[in-house]
Amino acid sequence: MNISLRRRDPASAQASAAERDAAALADVVHECQVAGIARHACVVHLSRLPSNRVRPHHLRMARAALEPLSQADRGRLFTLPSLDIVVVWRNASVRALSQSRDAIMLLFANDDMASAALQALWEDLTLPVDGPRLLTLVEPTTAPDEEAAFAPAQEVEPQTIGGLPLDPVALAALEANLAQADMTRFARRRPVAERLADGRFRRRWERRVLCIDEIAETLAPDYTLQLDRVLFRRLTRTLDRRMLALLAAPDELTLAGPFSVNLNVASILAQEFVRFDAALPNALRNRVILDLSPADILADPAAFLFARDFAHDRGYALALHGVSADIVDQLPRRVMGLEWLSLRWSEALYRADHGAIMADAESLVLTHAHTQAAINWGVARGITMFEGRVVSAALRGVPRGA
Repeated sequence: MNISLRRRDPASAQASAAERDAAALADVVHECQVAGIARHACVVHLSRLPSNRVRPHHLRMARAALEPLSQADRGRLFTLPSLDIVVVWRNASVRALSQSRDAIMLLFANDDMASAALQALWEDLTLPVDGPRLLTLVEPTTAPDEEAAFAPAQEVEPQTIGGLPLDPVALAALEANLAQADMTRFARRRPVAERLADGRFRRRWERRVLCIDEIAETLAPDYTLQLDRVLFRRLTRTLDRRMLALLAAPDELTLAGPFSVNLNVASILAQEFVRFDAALPNALRNRVILDLSPADILADPAAFLFARDFAHDRGYALALHGVSADIVDQLPRRVMGLEWLSLRWSEALYRADHGAIMADAESLVLTHAHTQAAINWGVARGITMFEGRVVSAALRGVPRGA
């Protein structure tokens, strides 16, 4: 179970942070005007969205989508009281600009939003010429509603509290250990099954995963791997390479049935994937699913589109994996060209209306369905595909071909 660590009085903390950002942005604008300093800027007008699409998770994902620009030369990101987000940076940064714009368009794409309205979310500006325009955005505005003002929570697994964050030296040592380790001890198979009309489960495929908790406990017991997100993301790419090497080993796939595997977008374009693809038997061609995370897709939309087309050309299906209740309605799976969406079960699903996404229930997989209540919730909404302890228990002792 995940727990959330929130700041005290989150509404006032967020308002105060937004006011500081607005003042800091005004200082930057004035400095550019007085000294004639050239800067590029962009504005993401979240204030133009309906209120039900400007929730804490939207703010969090929008800021993540703008990360390439905020890391550009002299890049700075400001979240204003209106909830509009402004990024100011030096030099052209054409690639970062394209990545961030594409990510924002992908994030807020929706069948109900006209193309012109979607394009109006993004505004390109140049300083000092457009300084007056930016200053109008800094003027005090009506305060956002209380829920939208909440600071995004940082979610961590219970076992991560108290460990040391990874540093480059520790990561290098862990990667060296992984290169020598027998990865079969960390490999797991989790069945994904279809629930039939009579209540029985029929295995459709298996999720092939590496147990990160056991890797951490065995190879890096003093560290909490997820605390430093940048280094953890690099670690997952190393784990991808080890998993692909494990799958490509002689005879590993000879008797395998359909399966899915978690990968980073970059891993699909790596040499290890090419070797895995070459080892894939003809019997498994068109029967393997590549699981991708929303954050990884948003980090580099251009790379995702290239990897998606490459994978489809090679006969792989793609799934958006690990989607939580707070963002499920904001991910246009069909627009993104993905065959499956794995929705992670949580109690929050009870309290929300996800009518739009449930209209496509036949391509949903409800994961972490560890109780019968979770299964019942999914069945009542037309979901037939499940993964979790209920499924594993039901299929225990059932041959894989049955």
